[in-house]
Amino acid sequence: MKRLSFELTLLVVLASQAARAEEPVCDVASPLEPQRFLRRLSLDLVGTVPAWDEISRLQGQSEVPEATIDRMLSSEGFVKVMRRHHESLLWPNLEEIKLASDANELYPLPMEGGPLWVSPLRSVFVRATGNATYVPCRNEPAEFDTEGRLLTQPLLVAGEEVAEVEGYVEVEPYWAPGTTVKVCGFDALSAERAPVCPGPAERYPFAEPYCSGVAATAASLNVPFRGADAACDGPLSLLAPGCGCGPNLERCFTPETKARVIKSLLDQELRIIESVVRDDRPYDEVLTTKTVEYDGPLAHYLTKMSRTEFDMYGALDPTASVPPARTFTDDTWVPVERQGRHAGVLTTPGYLLRFMSNRGRAHRFHNAFQCQSFIPAGPLPAPSEPCSKHEDLTLRCGCDACHKQLEPMASYFGRFAEYGFGHIDEREFPPRIEGAFLPTPDAEKLFRIFRFYEVDPVGEEEAFRGWLNAYVFRDEQEIEHVVKGPKGLADEAIESGAFAECTVRRMWSLFLRRPMDADEERTVKPTLLAAYDANGRSLRALVKAIVTHPAYGRAP
Repeated sequence: MKRLSFELTLLVVLASQAARAEEPVCDVASPLEPQRFLRRLSLDLVGTVPAWDEISRLQGQSEVPEATIDRMLSSEGFVKVMRRHHESLLWPNLEEIKLASDANELYPLPMEGGPLWVSPLRSVFVRATGNATYVPCRNEPAEFDTEGRLLTQPLLVAGEEVAEVEGYVEVEPYWAPGTTVKVCGFDALSAERAPVCPGPAERYPFAEPYCSGVAATAASLNVPFRGADAACDGPLSLLAPGCGCGPNLERCFTPETKARVIKSLLDQELRIIESVVRDDRPYDEVLTTKTVEYDGPLAHYLTKMSRTEFDMYGALDPTASVPPARTFTDDTWVPVERQGRHAGVLTTPGYLLRFMSNRGRAHRFHNAFQCQSFIPAGPLPAPSEPCSKHEDLTLRCGCDACHKQLEPMASYFGRFAEYGFGHIDEREFPPRIEGAFLPTPDAEKLFRIFRFYEVDPVGEEEAFRGWLNAYVFRDEQEIEHVVKGPKGLADEAIESGAFAECTVRRMWSLFLRRPMDADEERTVKPTLLAAYDANGRSLRALVKAIVTHPAYGRAP
């Protein structure tokens, strides 16, 4: 009985297999019919579905005309698609970056008669005298003495003075010409320079700890500090009560103007991509072009605000001049030719601010434009191991596997400030400072020296005393990298072919939504590289070669 049951089961299975064998087989490699292929092309290349008349014209056709593909590739839609793709590579986000001193940020306080603009941090440093912290001015017009100085009144709490407060002034702001806003008098001061830490300490109690600390260091090096004039668009302006937002409030952000500057910083970077794609220039130029554009908000920020933050170095770059006479409200873009070490998107303020460390800048380049990652060799050894104590990361066990490759790449960015975007020019900051370089003429320069140089090294860094930080633990080849700048990094990637190979892989993955398999790496990639080179390294030509490849046109 069991044998009969087994035979019946076997007959059922064989019959089922025979029935399936007679069913039509779906060819997974069959080409898309023209109308579906057009829809895929349109969504991929221009980001929209095709118009009905485009679809209807394909009735009875066996393929999408080549001219249709060319038209898509030369459209603004394709430029936008490429911009979005590069956003995924460059990670453009500056929302958490401090672009200027907090003292140079104005906020509106709702008041009778209209909002009153005030800097919360500046109020602590210039108004507070006691236990008060944030104290705005009075909501009444400011008064002045015969010499034009603001008059203040004591603010008392429980019979104790906590602040000296002034009235407001009306100012025509740079962001809204032809209008006026009410601004606290101290915030609206327009001096170009003012004394640092003028005292007395009881008048400016919140500034005094900072003043005392800097004054002690400056005095030990015979650098004048207390009472010395500081630029009101510089980092010491926070400690200079006579500094304010400047004429038309030009040195201060509002939440809206800060957002507008951030947009311009990112647009400047991505407009390089757009320009190369739109004009069908060699794709290498996204990394090598010296041309960059400025609009009014960006020019205003770079000339009026970027130096005010202590930690972020945003000094004007003589190798990338900003177009003169640009107003904040001018939203037109003007091209400028940069000089020296500048290299495409890699030295735009947006890129340098997004990736604050030279290692971070090199790492993003390595991943985005060479399609490579840094992979550690294994677990870290015990911290007590001698090789774990090296300060040179190319020698430290557990770190060396990545840093032997990363450090030479990072050295190319050595002349661009970390935590900032300013170019560290040799004429002001030579590779090494000798004892005669100190004292410096002012405290701001002293601050920069302590930031940029190994002034007080310890351990293995002692051998680099007096050297610019970019030269610490560098060998001769890496020192050449510092001199060449990011352009050298871009040239190396282009000449080695790594950039071209990565570009082919990224475009293939973007449009086929999968990476190349081993067989495609061997057979398809060389063909695409040849098409890319034969057409002047045109991204447009490469994409055309991909979307006309049989693999792209197959039904999924």
